[in-house]
Amino acid sequence: MLAKVEREVRACRPIALKYFRSSTLRVERKADRSPVTAADRAIEERLRRALRRAFPGEPIVGEEFGRSGRAGSTYWTIDPIDGTRAFSMGLPSWGMLVGRVERGKAVLGVCDYPVIGVTLGVAPGVRAYERSTGGRNLLPKPRKITSLSEATIFHGGLRWWRGTKYARGFQRVVDACYLERAYGDCYGYLWAFLGCADAVLDYQVKVWDLAPLAALAEATGRVLTDFSGRPNFMGPETVMAAPAFARTICRTLRVR
Repeated sequence: MLAKVEREVRACRPIALKYFRSSTLRVERKADRSPVTAADRAIEERLRRALRRAFPGEPIVGEEFGRSGRAGSTYWTIDPIDGTRAFSMGLPSWGMLVGRVERGKAVLGVCDYPVIGVTLGVAPGVRAYERSTGGRNLLPKPRKITSLSEATIFHGGLRWWRGTKYARGFQRVVDACYLERAYGDCYGYLWAFLGCADAVLDYQVKVWDLAPLAALAEATGRVLTDFSGRPNFMGPETVMAAPAFARTICRTLRVR
């Protein structure tokens, strides 16, 4: 199953790269004012067709075309371009995401980063890995840290936190940590899974952003939780870190 999904996702690279940094790329606005391009739609349409052929009758939830198939706790998720803003500006920090949820649990994830030629994958019976031109390597477990002062924290950018009830707690996290960077979308998660960051914080995210990352997190000794500390990959808020450190961050975020 995983090998088939990874092949289909990687087969979408030419579509994405055809539009990437193209002078003819046009950015439209959806009803919620978020951006969308022809690349988003073309990739999701292709992935939906591939999943329907390979797994007939199974529901699909995608960012651009919503839910198809019956409602239930087992389904596929598609984010055709996670990071459309970055994509439209010619930045490399975007990816294509496919996840699978079975009985309410995220079990499979494929995250592909076409510009840098890296793919992350995991599924039942397959250990979480990174695939690149250098071959396939298993993803490391998170390092053990005991305080924010030791930690490198990635987040999606300050704008998402302004005016929220977590704004003060977020500032406390940023002020206390060793290093913070606004590596948004799936790009920050890539470097966290490779061992370069201890946590990723996100606000205003959806299930198609998070389901494949939740599968990778569990397989590598991390957790994906909401800000109360409960396991959750539905959004709109999330912390990904080693379990004990995720609890530390959540406590700090809830400070008023």
